Amino acid sequence: MNTFTAKQYLKIDIANSFGLDKLNWNQRLEWFDSNEHQLLAKLGEAENPAMFYAGVKAWEDAKAGRAIGYPITLDATSSGIQILSVLTGDRQAALLSNVIDSGHRVDAYQVLYERMTGQLKEEGAQFLRSDLKRAFMTAFYGSQRIPKEVFGEGKMLQAFFQTLENETPFIWELNKFFLGIWNPEALEYRWTLPDNFHVVDKIQGKVEETVTCMGSMVTVERYENRPQPTGRSIGANVTHSLDGLIVRELVRRCSYDPARIETIRRLLDRRLSNPGPVDENHLMVQTLWDLYQQSGYLSARILDHLDDGTMYLVDRDAIRQLLDSLPQKPFDVISIHDCFRVHPNYGNDLRKQYNLQLHLLAKSDMLSFILSQLLGKEIPVCKQDDFADEILEANYALS
Repeated sequence: MNTFTAKQYLKIDIANSFGLDKLNWNQRLEWFDSNEHQLLAKLGEAENPAMFYAGVKAWEDAKAGRAIGYPITLDATSSGIQILSVLTGDRQAALLSNVIDSGHRVDAYQVLYERMTGQLKEEGAQFLRSDLKRAFMTAFYGSQRIPKEVFGEGKMLQAFFQTLENETPFIWELNKFFLGIWNPEALEYRWTLPDNFHVVDKIQGKVEETVTCMGSMVTVERYENRPQPTGRSIGANVTHSLDGLIVRELVRRCSYDPARIETIRRLLDRRLSNPGPVDENHLMVQTLWDLYQQSGYLSARILDHLDDGTMYLVDRDAIRQLLDSLPQKPFDVISIHDCFRVHPNYGNDLRKQYNLQLHLLAKSDMLSFILSQLLGKEIPVCKQDDFADEILEANYALS
């Protein structure tokens, strides 16, 4: 993985705010160096002028040797595709979403746009990249309504779904599987994530009522928890729940308490004492360890509950590996979905930790773990490819 200095991350951040986030790192740095003398004059051209201006002012302070509190922004490149690619072992989708390195920053939606327009070349069909992105983003979550709104129901729609099947084959198979397991009698779907976060997906059905308002009859629509004959929420909510898991784990791992980590390291070097009382702390460690055993993913939440009386519940080597994977120094992370902001001093650490999360998901049995809960029986999953170690060297998973 390429690494950069804090000042280089500021340059990259300014280029990103200008609208160049889909270029390679070196191209963004070159653009900044070529335009440093006229940055404020280009404010009106910036895609995000407020962030661009804030970045430029931070750059001026940093260049003058003044301390800054300005956080740079790095976004995941198609986080939904990233997560689904590591769950299934879909190498094509992983390359498309920068989970593994292709040698440059891939724009997934531009690639899909070019593939689809290639299929429709003889038809002379025209559509905007922005419309295609809207259709693709929702299709990966099971939507058919939005793709039909964008492309109609003829050859363009057929080409759209064929492109998905060609370029993200195993993700697309998983999408169809999620649609196929819908239970028309279910009121809700539940699953638990490795950090003991409980997901409850209540099924909502539309109900219409006719009421009288000011002498007129009016039809009012509302939603209530009731079974539905078909539904598309399972795949979307599984993906979103894992998006949330990544955010929580990044914050835990990056914003750790050094004193707490040092205490755990000392405990690891001591002889086991007698088990402590079965209190809330004991129960939480046991729960988190059981979830790790089932999913293959160890949440850093367990570090908050380890003590002399619970250390006997865990494998010390696994805890040491977790501790050794933390950044050398803790730092704050601001997150909105798959957008992360950190002080430029910690840009490298943030990217390494994000890659590590995708790596850990790829090494885990997360898809089997969640499907088994959804269906109430053991569902083994065979991933199509093993590229977990390659993820650690990815350059553009966050860009």
